[in-house]
Amino acid sequence: MTASLTLNFAGGSANVALPVAAVQRLDAELQMLMDRLRVVTATVGKKTPQPPVEYRFTETLFFEVFCNPNLWPSLFAARVLITLKTEQVRLSVEVELSQLRTDVQQYLQSV
Repeated sequence: MTASLTLNFAGGSANVALPVAAVQRLDAELQMLMDRLRVVTATVGKKTPQPPVEYRFTETLFFEVFCNPNLWPSLFAARVLITLKTEQVRLSVEVELSQLRTDVQQYLQSV
């Protein structure tokens, strides 16, 4: 089943047709990112660098989510870079992690 994931960002929104399984994988990657951000922000003194989180879906369009957890002072300040690309359009936008998480949760609850 393919439903439309609505991505909300400061300048508007975009609807992306993705299979449920792809959004479930994205949700798991976002959870991993949140765990890495918690490690970075909870560490006192010398911090252990955490690897970036990168999710890609390339079956019907190019959809990528990227975040380096070492850049953000807290889980609530974190932002991710989203890139959507088709033959006709390319959109790259920075989105708050909390907003993307909300969008993904709403999608999963609706399907």
